[in-house]
Amino acid sequence: MTLNKRILTAIATGAVLVNALAPMAFASTITVSGNGENSTSNVGVSTNSTVQVQQSNNANISNNVNSNSSTGGNSSNGNTGGSTSITTGNATANTTVTNAANLNKADLSNCGCSNSGTNVTVKGNGEDSNNTVGVTNANSVYVNQTNDANFSNHVDSKAQTGGNDATSNTGGNTSINTGDANATVTVSNAANANVASVGNGVNGAAGGSSVTIKGNGENSSNVVGLEQGSAIVLAQSNDANFKNNVDADAKSGHNTANGNTDGNVSVTTGDAKTKDTVDNAANFNAADLNCGCVLDGLNVDIDKNGEDSWNAVEADANNVVAPEQANDQGFWNNVDGNSKTGDNTAVSNTDGSTTVTTNAGTSKTDVNNAGNVNTIGNVGGISVGTTFDFSSFWSFLNGIV
Repeated sequence: MTLNKRILTAIATGAVLVNALAPMAFASTITVSGNGENSTSNVGVSTNSTVQVQQSNNANISNNVNSNSSTGGNSSNGNTGGSTSITTGNATANTTVTNAANLNKADLSNCGCSNSGTNVTVKGNGEDSNNTVGVTNANSVYVNQTNDANFSNHVDSKAQTGGNDATSNTGGNTSINTGDANATVTVSNAANANVASVGNGVNGAAGGSSVTIKGNGENSSNVVGLEQGSAIVLAQSNDANFKNNVDADAKSGHNTANGNTDGNVSVTTGDAKTKDTVDNAANFNAADLNCGCVLDGLNVDIDKNGEDSWNAVEADANNVVAPEQANDQGFWNNVDGNSKTGDNTAVSNTDGSTTVTTNAGTSKTDVNNAGNVNTIGNVGGISVGTTFDFSSFWSFLNGIV
């Protein structure tokens, strides 16, 4: 008898690909020219781009699995005048639990930065003119990615070919032969990945800006204020709690052949094997921030203005990148693997040979835990040192979103 039980649980919420910004025409050309004496000219330009991406996942997965496979528990008792034989087949219990949850992806390939800068020209205005130009370009990108995962797996797997009884038989040989008992449990947990790519380096830098004040009349007042700022705020956080309770038993022993008369008594057990594997991988943050929306050079030309003219240029360029990555994990693994071929009884038998032969009992347990990886820059091709392959995790999630 073979029992195969496979549980596949997958949650991938909030997997969002964001190409949020079309190319923004932040480039500005401002010209104040040819105005008469005593004129007043005021120009104010404000261009703002704000992108907010918030991704949040919460996964609660609870699996309770009972897997039993038995060919044992047979009785052949009180027989007279013939041989008594109990032969069992193999008992196999395979249980696979795979949990994968919580992936956030944000690709903001265009930062919306000014590609060709701002050009301001104040020229040829009459005497005593008053000319003021104010330009503000602001780019803000806010990315917030949060995951919370709670997995609870309880697996009880049993494979039994033993527990057979052949007692009080008379006048013949008595034999018990059991097959192999195999219990295999595999639990794989993977949770919480944030991947953010902001800017691709092509349109990240603002082009050169220029300010020209020339040829204005005497006593003119010319003021130009130019401000360009960029802010990228990235917050990535993960919280994972895994609880795995695995109990695997394989038994071919615990056979009884007692009180038999006038015949040989033989008890032979098959192999008993348990194999338990628990892989936990959690909490992965990757960010590639390549979006420098800053002034890429500024040319200022103040030339040939009239006497007693007053000319002022104020330029300010700011670039702020504030990444924050945080992980919290808790793994709790309780694995009990039991393999038993012994505990066989052949006593009080008369007039014949008595033989008890047991095969191998093997119990193998592997527990692999890996968690908490933060990277900034070069999101692709990241290698994580764990037996649980994160690339398989990506492929698995990407296949269902």
